Amino acid sequence: MSWEKNKKTIIILIIIVIIALIGLVVFGLNMMLNNHKLEEPGEELGYDIPIGNLDAEVSFSSALGRDLAGEIRAVNATYSDAKMWLKVPGTTIDTPIFQSTDNTRYYRNDRDNNKTKWGEAYLDYRCDIEEDIGKPSNLVIYGHNTETDTHFTPLLNYKKQEFYDKHKYIELATVNKTYRFEIFSVYVTDTSFYYIDTNFNNTSEYANFLKSIKNKSRYDTTVQVNESDTILTLSTCDYSVKDGRFVVQAKLVNEK
Repeated sequence: MSWEKNKKTIIILIIIVIIALIGLVVFGLNMMLNNHKLEEPGEELGYDIPIGNLDAEVSFSSALGRDLAGEIRAVNATYSDAKMWLKVPGTTIDTPIFQSTDNTRYYRNDRDNNKTKWGEAYLDYRCDIEEDIGKPSNLVIYGHNTETDTHFTPLLNYKKQEFYDKHKYIELATVNKTYRFEIFSVYVTDTSFYYIDTNFNNTSEYANFLKSIKNKSRYDTTVQVNESDTILTLSTCDYSVKDGRFVVQAKLVNEK
């Protein structure tokens, strides 16, 4: 009888352990799913902000006596792949933009082709800056999220509308001109959403694309965009979601 009682006790303990293990597995899976779930606009995304100095002066290049077109010409004289200069006033994003014949050259390599974790900020190889600027088009620029105040990490500050309210404009210069873009959409997505589309068969298709990215914005910027606009897409990784991307998109408003 003693053995039978011990046997039943052991079986009950084994069942309890199995149930507990199943519970832990289910709990772990739920945590993973919640961590990888895309949040709706307005919800916290688990990223510590601010990034860098939010009180940095928001100054355009002209006010600083800078000629961004001249600066990119100087870099281009040594590095022919240096096509543009990007400046987001009030942040540390102030850098030449490179472009190659594919999107891998500058992903993990610097301008001298040395291996580096963060590469260079680069323009999508499908974009033609001579043809696209001033016409209906999507200029896509990629930069790494280093989780420090470098490369494209400061873009994450745009998760808060208070930051956007003071940092609405982006400067972009080619070797010939400097352009100003106004931000109209800010959002988190993943790689399943094709916000980097550069090929549109007709005006209607482009208009639908613009509507889709405008509707994804975390908050209403009140900036309208239409099928005649040139838009600029800045893209970086967002580690708060699986295969996450943080996107800031702006439309061309003027040139100097």
